[in-house]
Order: sequence, then structure tokens, then C-alpha cells
Amino acid sequence: MNSSNYTYPDRDERLTSRLIQSYKETRWNLEEAYVFKKVKNTVLKENEKLTVSLDVGTGLGRLIPFLLSISTKVIAIDADLWRLRRAMEFFENEPNTFFLWTKGSRLDPLPPECVDFINYSHVAQHVSHYELLETLGEFYRILRDDGWLLLLTTHSEGKEWFLVSTENGIKEIKRNEYEKLTRNSQPGKLPVRKFDVNYLEALLRDFGFKIEWKIYYHIKPEFAPRDEIEKPKSFNENPSKRDPEQWVEEIIETLKSINSNEMDARRKALDVALLLRKG
Repeated sequence: MNSSNYTYPDRDERLTSRLIQSYKETRWNLEEAYVFKKVKNTVLKENEKLTVSLDVGTGLGRLIPFLLSISTKVIAIDADLWRLRRAMEFFENEPNTFFLWTKGSRLDPLPPECVDFINYSHVAQHVSHYELLETLGEFYRILRDDGWLLLLTTHSEGKEWFLVSTENGIKEIKRNEYEKLTRNSQPGKLPVRKFDVNYLEALLRDFGFKIEWKIYYHIKPEFAPRDEIEKPKSFNENPSKRDPEQWVEEIIETLKSINSNEMDARRKALDVALLLRKG
């Protein structure tokens, strides 16, 4: 799949929506919020902000507010001009957000060592292996010394299989089939790569990144926190007495428990977050 000719077919793509629909939306969002909370606590010193963050594959800009909470300025880039224009409309009154249309994995308009933080959320699984390698090289080039990279992506349990959305539903294909698809992309189809996490970590180290921490999240429903946290424990309980912060804490404790066992965590989670530091 050549991203220079890429528009997101996932506007009408059923794979992600199918996954999200199998979860309680509140829990899905809380698990992601836990990841970002840990990022914030790791990269920021008290009463300080980073200078510039880069949102790669910003889409409609969903994560720009988080990036503005940790940095003074945000540069948002995307290959899909339609989505980028929509994001510009959403943030037209935000003077510290800037938008850049990119065609491909190179970031030539950005000079070396110009950003403090890069957010790369669920883009890696949609590009070819060659594009991923080029992108990681660009990230290392534009990050300042001791800069941060947050990489969020799908993963597999020690294997490399790939999910593809087709007219007939979702199917799983092997590596050689996936590579063929990325070389000859099908209009309106979005291949989703499931990474072998050991391979991904080794690749990132080869590029000079240090792994600060790793979190598995979006736990499969059958292993997730009980759904009762989203409603009163009994019909006689006053909902106003239920502390919303306690819901977050229950999610956090569950994720901590699951992530304490690496192999168990891989089996139970759809996604993985890696916080990396430029070496």
C-alpha cells in the first residue's frame, strides 16, 4: 500500500467498529485514558510542558487535546487530505495547532531535532514494512535528544498474522499474502497488521530507541473488568454516590494485574502501547 496515494478507507471500514462494538464504550475509553495518563506522568516534570509534539496520522485530530495538555504546540500531519481539512475545521480556534499534509513516510519539511514528542497511534499496522522502516528513521531524525515516541498498535501472540476487511467480512491472512496486498493495494480495503511484539521491540532498538515501558490495553471482553462498574451495583444504590474516579481505578488495577504477566497480557489484549526514548 503506497501511502502517497492513500485515503483512509476506514471511514466506512468495518473492522475497527466491529471490535469497538464488542466492548463497553466507557471501558474502551478508560483503558486508553490510562495509557495517556501514564505517558503524562512519565514525560512531564511538575508544572512543565514540552515545547512541540507531532501527531502522525492525526485523522480527525482526536488526540490533539491530549497532546496540547503535554506540550505548548502541536503539529498534526496526515496523508488523507479530507480528514486533515476536517481536523483543521475542528481546531480552527486553537492557535497552537498546526497542520501539514504529507504524501508518504518521509517528513522532509521538518528539520532535524525539532520536536520533543511524537504520537504514532495505530498507523504502523496500516503501512508496508518498507514504509514503517523509513518512518522510524524519520522519527529518530526529527526527535530532539532524549525526545519521546509513543507507538500504539495492534499485536499478535508471538506470530505475524494480518487482518483484512473484505466485502464478505473480516478474514485473517498470512505474511506472504499480506505483503502481496501491500504491494498491490485494493481500493477501499485496509489491511491491519498484527505485530509480533518481540520483533517490534527489537526493530525499535535497532533504530536507537530505548523502551521506557509497555502496556497492553483494550483487554478482550471475556477477560475485561466486570461490566457492573458502569452502573450502580444495585437498583437501590444512588448513582450520584458512585465515584467516577473509582471506575478509573478499577480499570487501572486490572490492567496492572494483567500487564504483570507478559505472556498472559498478550493473550488478553488487542493493543499494545510502547513509550520510547531517543537514545
